Amino acid sequence: MLTSDPVLSLEDVSISYGHVSAVTGVTLTLYAGETLALIGPNGAGKSTLLRGITNQTRKSNGKIRFGGRDISSTPPHRLTRAGIIHVPEGRQVVAPLTVRENLQLAARASRRCPRREIEASIDRVYDLFAPLARLRDTPSGLLSGGEQQMVAIGRALMARPVVLLLDEPSMGLAPVMVEVIYEFLGVHRDALGGTAILLAEQSRIALDVADRAAVLSCGQLGFVGPSSDLNESLLTTAYLGTSQELGIPESL
Repeated sequence: MLTSDPVLSLEDVSISYGHVSAVTGVTLTLYAGETLALIGPNGAGKSTLLRGITNQTRKSNGKIRFGGRDISSTPPHRLTRAGIIHVPEGRQVVAPLTVRENLQLAARASRRCPRREIEASIDRVYDLFAPLARLRDTPSGLLSGGEQQMVAIGRALMARPVVLLLDEPSMGLAPVMVEVIYEFLGVHRDALGGTAILLAEQSRIALDVADRAAVLSCGQLGFVGPSSDLNESLLTTAYLGTSQELGIPESL
């Protein structure tokens, strides 16, 4: 049972696109040092919820708190500088820039990494993602999807995240690259210190590295609890039903 105050909390968050509801009444907490897997099928509202946390998408209801402070209306660039770092679906590296230049740019843009520590931070990213060391002078647009995902996560690490939001990091990657990404999330988890991770995925692969799991289906939570409690039968039911139908509390 987690007893410390959450670093990030969502309170009855709803998001709509016009008259279409994408996320409804989501209440969720994230604690320092934990990984929370946000599992759900395509179209469940996972990406919308992550964009709502960083205020890239307007919320229709609810509050979001970071370190106890209401950030529901805080501009995205200020959230980045505060330490909420979002790695969106599709990677979005700066294609003409080399791997090294992408990492340098992220450090300077976030203003969270002192200039004197940038080079050491880049070397730390190379230690975590060994393939990037040999690709450091390669334009990022020439990299494979898996290599670009490593760059995208590396850019996030250069910003020294307090909360790291990862949107489907395994999407479209070869199995060997998925293994590299999840080795980082599992084996090298301690390298992130107290960073809290909200990891959105369609598949149950995220459960292997998560402390807790939340299942999102049709914009509503169907399960929140220890990832070890989410067996195949419960996962199938959660995809199809709501927490009320399952008899499971909305948050633990």
